[in-house]
Amino acid sequence: MLEDYLALKQKLSTFISQPTSTEEAFNEMALNVFQFQYDHNQPFRKFCRKRRVSPRNVKHYTEMPPVPIDAFKLTTLSCHPTEETEALFMTSGTTNPEKRGKNYHRDLEVYDLSMKTHFKSHIIPDRDQMKMFVLFPTEEEMPNSSLAHYLHIAIDTFGTEDSQYAFSKEGFELNRLIDELQQQQEPILLIGATFSFIHLLDECKERGIRFNLPTHSRIMDTGGSKGRSREMTPSVFKQEMSELFSVPPELCVNMYGMTELSSQIYDRSLMDFYNDQPIRTRKQTPHWVKTVIMDLEKMEEKAVGEKGIIVHYDLANINSVMAILTEDMGVQEEDGFYLLGRAKGAEAKGCSLAVEQFIASSKKSEGGI
Repeated sequence: MLEDYLALKQKLSTFISQPTSTEEAFNEMALNVFQFQYDHNQPFRKFCRKRRVSPRNVKHYTEMPPVPIDAFKLTTLSCHPTEETEALFMTSGTTNPEKRGKNYHRDLEVYDLSMKTHFKSHIIPDRDQMKMFVLFPTEEEMPNSSLAHYLHIAIDTFGTEDSQYAFSKEGFELNRLIDELQQQQEPILLIGATFSFIHLLDECKERGIRFNLPTHSRIMDTGGSKGRSREMTPSVFKQEMSELFSVPPELCVNMYGMTELSSQIYDRSLMDFYNDQPIRTRKQTPHWVKTVIMDLEKMEEKAVGEKGIIVHYDLANINSVMAILTEDMGVQEEDGFYLLGRAKGAEAKGCSLAVEQFIASSKKSEGGI
């Protein structure tokens, strides 16, 4: 198994490092990842057999059965023995602390390469490094947080030496952060959790504070506000951040990611701005991720402009499963997609049904295809 893993990791690293890829090249790599995960991830193999799917009859990545995201809470989706895990990322458990999704990583080489490659093009395409203020706890304080690791890689790779965390063991150091922001003379990147930005916004509103950050400063938030602070729609959040910091809206970028994936997806507005392209607000995947808007009843891809459930095919998710059925709604566009929020009504029932089917498959013996 280790030989298979090392060989696939090398191929995948080369693929991610390329500037772009074709649909054919992505599909070929996806079939290789599918074969590996089918061979070494037993719960996933059972799920495929329940659907009568195997590497023998799959010719395109959209034919692979996407695993419902709740499956990460129900079983161990790992291609290697868990005792060989280098990193275990867990969901926050804000909805149900007893049930936390787990994503096991044999190592973080592909994860880190994926992060660095896409981050550079969408957050700092105009420079190699910049001063960062991180609005989230450190990796040491939250060792099972994929976001904490992501932010560690960001500040360690792309941050200047005077970059800093706005959190300490005592919590969010709002007063220190406000003082620092009022003194900045060079462009900065404010990066962290959406709920941290909302706390900062509320504090500044109460105290009548606004900032005039240097030109080319930018903001990147992630995670949304639901369940962690007062809720704000993404459009209102972006507008309020723009006004608070005197940063153009196109330089306020949201990152869409999840513990169960190994890649991140960004608004493309900042990249368009620095490439002198028309500003587009939709999200753009890296070339090693395909996002498909799906009709759950027919398990078919929706047409451009129609809404459906989001399914991600993330090649960097090498050790668990690459095809993941989310509980998010989206609309497909020619060069990206729009995130609409959580599934409701019939779509939510469809997600629940997918989870039930996964549970049923996990109880079956190793028979079938």
